[in-house]
Amino acid sequence: MRFTSPSRRALGLAAASAIGMSTALLGVTGVASAAGPVLLAGQTLTSDEATSFTVGDGVCGINWQVYGAGGGTASDETVGQPGGVVITTTDATAGDVYDLYAGERGGNATESAGGAGGSGYVNEEGAVVFQGEDGLEDDPDEPTVYSGGGGGGSVVVDAQGVFIGAAGGDGGAVEATDWGYGGGYTYSATTDVDSSRVGDQYVGSITAQGVSCTPGAPYLNYVDPGDGEATVNFVAPYDDNGVDVTGYEVTTDDGDSWSALTTTGEDGRLSGTITGLTNETTYTVAVRAVGGTGGAVKGDASQSQTVTPYRPLAAPTNVVVTTTTSRVTISWTAPAGQVKGYDVGISYGQSGDQGCAITDPSVTTCTFFTRAGSDFEVGVRAIDMQDRPGLYASQTGITVPGPATPASVPTKDDGDIVGPAGPISKITAGQKITLEGTGYAPNSTVELLVYSSPVSLGTVVTDENGSFSVEVTVPANLANGTHHLVATGVDPSGNVRNLVIAVTVSGGQAVLATTGFDAVPVAVGGGLVLLAGAGLLVGARRRSNA
Repeated sequence: MRFTSPSRRALGLAAASAIGMSTALLGVTGVASAAGPVLLAGQTLTSDEATSFTVGDGVCGINWQVYGAGGGTASDETVGQPGGVVITTTDATAGDVYDLYAGERGGNATESAGGAGGSGYVNEEGAVVFQGEDGLEDDPDEPTVYSGGGGGGSVVVDAQGVFIGAAGGDGGAVEATDWGYGGGYTYSATTDVDSSRVGDQYVGSITAQGVSCTPGAPYLNYVDPGDGEATVNFVAPYDDNGVDVTGYEVTTDDGDSWSALTTTGEDGRLSGTITGLTNETTYTVAVRAVGGTGGAVKGDASQSQTVTPYRPLAAPTNVVVTTTTSRVTISWTAPAGQVKGYDVGISYGQSGDQGCAITDPSVTTCTFFTRAGSDFEVGVRAIDMQDRPGLYASQTGITVPGPATPASVPTKDDGDIVGPAGPISKITAGQKITLEGTGYAPNSTVELLVYSSPVSLGTVVTDENGSFSVEVTVPANLANGTHHLVATGVDPSGNVRNLVIAVTVSGGQAVLATTGFDAVPVAVGGGLVLLAGAGLLVGARRRSNA
C-alpha cells in the first residue's frame, strides 16, 4: 500500500489530513445518507449487514475495526500484502449518520495478465480514491510475471467526509514488476490511533459497536479516616450524559474492584461511609456513578485519594462555651491517650473557621475572635502523636453578640475612618462611598453608623489583621449639614473601639430629620461580608494559635 501516491491516484496522508474536513472529501451524495439501521448501545453492525447506519439514543461512542482489503497474488504465486487496519473508539451523538464502504480484495494475476484492482470508495470529484490499481507485467516487451491487483481501501464517511480510512494492500509481485498498488491511505479523524498497524486479513470489512453513554466522573473532595472505616465526600458528576444516575460505587483498591456505596446529602454534595477496613492499612479510594438496570451502566471514576483508617482519640469532655462581643471562649477536659495538641473550630453552617491550633497538650482552653451571629457550632478535638485528629466534641446553637450601638456619638479612639484616597470630610446623600478602618480584633464584626440619631449602614467582618474596607450607601434622606460616621467594634484586647469622623452632608434633606434607628442595605465589597442584622457565610480561613 502507498501512504503517498502519484498524482493520478489518491491524495497522500498529509494532504488528506489537510483537507480531511473539507467538501472535497464528501461522499458520492455529498453527505452521509440516513438510510440503514439504528446502532444501539452494545449492538454491533458490520459492512456485510449495512452500508449505512444512524447512531441511536443512549450511544455516546463507537468502537471501530476498519480493515482494508489485501492485494492479489502474482502469476508466480507471490502473495499480495494485507490491507491496513484502524482500531479505535470515537465519540458519537444520537442522530449521527455513517456510511460504510468496505474495499474489495485485489484480483489474482494470470499467466497472461495482471490482477484487477479491488474496488473501493471514490468521492464524486475523484480527489479521494480508495480503489486498488490493476497489476502489471514485469517487462512490457517480454513479460514473464504479472503482479496481483491492489486491494481496495475501506472507508467510513460521516457528514464532513472521510472519517476513518484503512488502505488496501499492494498486489503481489517480484521485485522487477510494477505491482498493483493498494487503494487509499490509512487515516482516522481521531489522534489516538496507530495508523501504521497492519492487519492479518485480506477481506475488506468494517465493524461498528455502539458504546453506551455513561455518567461523567464525580469530584472527590476528601476522604476522612475513621476506626475501621472511611467517609468519602464528593460532588455528583457535572454531566450525566443523559443517564439516569441511580447510585454510586466505591473502590478501595484503585479500581480493581467496586462495591455499592450508600450516600446521603443534597444539592449534589454527597458523602458515604466505607466499612470493614483494617486500621493502619492504606487504601486508594475513588467513586463513580452508576445507572441503568441494576446499575449496569458504569460512569467514569473520580480522581483517587489515599486514606489510612485508625483508631482516633476519644472526644474531649466537659466542653463549656461562653461568648462576649465577637469573641468565643471554649474549655474542656482532655481525653485519655497520648495527646499532641488540640484543634478548635467554629461552624457557621456550610462554612467555618479554625479558632485555635494548640500545640501544648496541657492547654485546655481557647479564646478567639469571630463574626457576630447565631446558631453557630463550636467544638474541639484532640490531635494524636501522628498529627491525626480525634473525635469531635461540640456545642451547638451558640450566639456570638455583635457590638452595641451607642445611643449618641461616642468618644473617638485613636485612628480615623478613611476612604481609599485618605481622609473623608464631605459626602453626598444617596451616594456610595468606601470606608476603611484599622485597629480592631481580627475576624470580628464592626458596625458602621451615621449620626445625629444613629442610622446603621450595616456590618462588616474584619480581616486577619483587624482591618476593613467596604462600600456603603449614604442614606438618601439624610439631612444636609454636619454628621458623624462611626465604626464601632472591639480591639485585639476585647475592649470597645470606636472610630469617629465628622463629615458635611449635601444633596439630602434641607431640615434635619428624626431618623430613629434603621438598617440600610449595603453592598458587599473587597471580599468582606456586610449585612445589617445577619451574618453572611464566607469561606473558611486558617488562624494563628490563640
